[in-house]
Amino acid sequence: MLTSSRQCRCCGATFAQLLSLACDRPDMCPEDMPQQDNTAIIAERGDVLTDDFCRIGDLHFLRCVLAVPLIGGDEEEFVLGTWASVSRENFDSYMDLFELRETETLSNCPAWLSNAIPPGMGEPVAGMLHMRPEGQYPELMISETGHPLYPLQKNGAQLEELFDLLYSYGHDMASLVYDA
Repeated sequence: MLTSSRQCRCCGATFAQLLSLACDRPDMCPEDMPQQDNTAIIAERGDVLTDDFCRIGDLHFLRCVLAVPLIGGDEEEFVLGTWASVSRENFDSYMDLFELRETETLSNCPAWLSNAIPPGMGEPVAGMLHMRPEGQYPELMISETGHPLYPLQKNGAQLEELFDLLYSYGHDMASLVYDA
């Protein structure tokens, strides 16, 4: 895809491959809430945002990935780093095994996509978190067939569709790929 490192014109980041988006917090998490070390989720009461966990009131969130296969891309995937809301029980079970890097022993669990992807999608979207081995973030599979991400995950996406998604976030990746 990209044959050499390129610099994004909008944010200045350097990429050697197709950009993967990452959300630094669930959408409902205030922008001024500081991100803390993961230990804060246990050590502190109330609302907390860490690298991998978030608690806001009675809501519990886990960092996860949402992968979209690239059609004709030799099993390449476009990865969205995002957040999912889960039950307190599933949150606690995941946390118990997180440091041991044994979360794959958990069953898959219902979850809600907690970031507006694509932008402008306001309501949380139902999905299923699939646990992955060796301490990898769980993968969120969208289960609402009417959501724009559902067919992309199920059938894959053309490169142009991914460029459109990235462009909606302000990244002009098409120019990085096609401008030599």
